[in-house]
Amino acid sequence: ADCPYDRDTGLNAGCRNYILTIEDKAVHPEGSASAATLPEVFLSGCLHGNERVGPSSVTEAASLLLEVAACVALPTDPADSRSVNDAILCRRDLDERGIGESHRRWLARLVSTRRIVIMPTANALGYYQNK
Repeated sequence: ADCPYDRDTGLNAGCRNYILTIEDKAVHPEGSASAATLPEVFLSGCLHGNERVGPSSVTEAASLLLEVAACVALPTDPADSRSVNDAILCRRDLDERGIGESHRRWLARLVSTRRIVIMPTANALGYYQNK
């Protein structure tokens, strides 16, 4: 295999390309009318293998979107003091990182109203070879 990370896959040439999809399947279940018409956003980390910052940037963006959406969804049970405490702590952490309430609501809305497809390295072999 060209990529040492893919030796266990049986690939003879090339590298695996990973695709991450973020969408709210609780709000837009598979097969529903809303899932069929959900706007899609595509984030590409790099087309050329020597574009080094892009894959990390889109991976960090995915992480932030998921973290904020999970935080905004808390508390899952307002009667559960642990769930309420988790909500307070994660919002405080995001505030300390400069992600205030309006930004949290906006980022969470992106997750709940779109299908976000992320491909960190469209050219995984080129990325591995840095060309």
